[in-house]
Amino acid sequence: MIRRRRWLVTTAAFAAAALALVAAGCGSSNKSGSSGSTNGSSTTSTSGTSTGKTFANFRLAYDTGIDFLDPGLSYTVEGWGIMWNVYLPLLGYKHAAGPEGATIVPYLAQDLPVVTNGGKTYTMTLRKGIKYSDGTPVKASDFENAIVRDFKIDSPGVGFFGNIVGAANAKSGDISGITTDDASGKITINLTAPQGDFENILATTFAALVPPNTPDKDQSTTPIPSTGPYMIQSYKPNKQAIVVRNPNFNASDFDGNVPAGNPDKMTIDIIGDDGVALQRVISGQDDYDFHQPPPDRLSEVQNKYGDQLKVYTPANVYYFFMNTRVAPFDNLKVRQAVNYAIDRSALVKIYGGLGQTTENVLPPTYPQYQKHDLYPYNLAKAKQLIKEAGATGAQVTVWNHDRGTDPKASAYLVSVLNSIGLKAKEKIINAAVYWTTVGNQATKAQIGFADWFQDYPHPLDWFDVLLNGNRITQTHNTHYANFDDPTVNSEIEALKKEPSLTSSVNDRWKKVDNDVMEQAPWAPFMNRQFNDFFNSDMDLSCYVNHVLYQFDFAAICKK
Repeated sequence: MIRRRRWLVTTAAFAAAALALVAAGCGSSNKSGSSGSTNGSSTTSTSGTSTGKTFANFRLAYDTGIDFLDPGLSYTVEGWGIMWNVYLPLLGYKHAAGPEGATIVPYLAQDLPVVTNGGKTYTMTLRKGIKYSDGTPVKASDFENAIVRDFKIDSPGVGFFGNIVGAANAKSGDISGITTDDASGKITINLTAPQGDFENILATTFAALVPPNTPDKDQSTTPIPSTGPYMIQSYKPNKQAIVVRNPNFNASDFDGNVPAGNPDKMTIDIIGDDGVALQRVISGQDDYDFHQPPPDRLSEVQNKYGDQLKVYTPANVYYFFMNTRVAPFDNLKVRQAVNYAIDRSALVKIYGGLGQTTENVLPPTYPQYQKHDLYPYNLAKAKQLIKEAGATGAQVTVWNHDRGTDPKASAYLVSVLNSIGLKAKEKIINAAVYWTTVGNQATKAQIGFADWFQDYPHPLDWFDVLLNGNRITQTHNTHYANFDDPTVNSEIEALKKEPSLTSSVNDRWKKVDNDVMEQAPWAPFMNRQFNDFFNSDMDLSCYVNHVLYQFDFAAICKK
């Protein structure tokens, strides 16, 4: 699967799997999240990195899915797509299209970690002379402060760092497993046990360094000083974000691993309507449409503007979660009934046919994928299971956000649930607060729409983050189903310690996927395809679609 340096899973193996991908489409809001493998994305572009063609202003017609623009809190593709070029971790991913983009390289660290102590100790040295955008020197201790801050603000990323010695006491202001020396720049991290994806975790936005005086609360609208090529100048939620160059960034300090980028400025207009966003790009008011074209206009876009369209398939899954703590979905038969009742082909049609049906957690681009056929469409069986569960007439609220085509999927689900004997209704809320709302235990969301786009290409980013009961949290919870099975949890924890993804380890992941879906905490229905649409002024020879972050805004150039 992935190619991580210290853990010996080779880039070549990753690349071979990635090249098997087909150009299809996908995207969205936990677009999270964020944002997946091969573990990769397939794309019509094979372009490389930035060409050095600077221009004044790149105008984006963005959707309303930004949750935060604080690196400790954001967990959507929308947020990470902006912040990838703003807030740098010690490690990061190569700015390149295709499988090459999965290569981990040093960002703020001078080199990749030296791993000792049986895989439990990571040692790095901070690059010298780096400054934040406000001129503050970057220090080694800023790394520990950033991780401590994650815990203090109840970051959705804290589960990534729970294996660090002393993490349980992080809210007190110290993690004993992280030691730093500001004079030498040395950073040492001690883990309680080996962790096969830890370099990937160090490359997440949650691990980005921030100044030590950064407040322990959301700073989205008072942007934190940055270390990357860009800085967030301003952010008005649901209106606009302005990103400009970081005056203290010098690409030569990063050995070519962090390009300077082409746009001098990015004006990110937040638009609520897919059709309006599309028209703004066609008319030249914006340069790029982050939205997906409305299904009824897709053929028009393909026929009239095909040379301005890029099609790609990131590693993703669309699913309905069922909260196993809340009736009636605390009953296995009800959860299985939902899986039998949904016609996955009908759901793909709702998205304009841009996708393929699935019953799996993992996308088919992962080597650990083995296609399930547990729940063939069977409405009669679904009705019978609802009766056997004694759930006929049970009140159910289906949650979703208000963006794009996704509400049509939950409307379909409501009709299906009513047809099998439940009494269902919809609850649609603003996309900017959707994930934090359903991720708050106080909401007690019974069932709802969700999607997932990999944070990094490893099965742990799917099962540990989304389905390990040990990582359920009170707020910012990504385990919307609150699935907590001791056997599954134990196997995930055991697999976490495996240093490489061997054939036998991959077989174990296949079984985890099957074991989870037999208990049906989700009803997965689609791996989605996506389009990036540009106006005619943009030079798409500069287009880079990254395996994790999708379209790299900083790489684009004008004709």
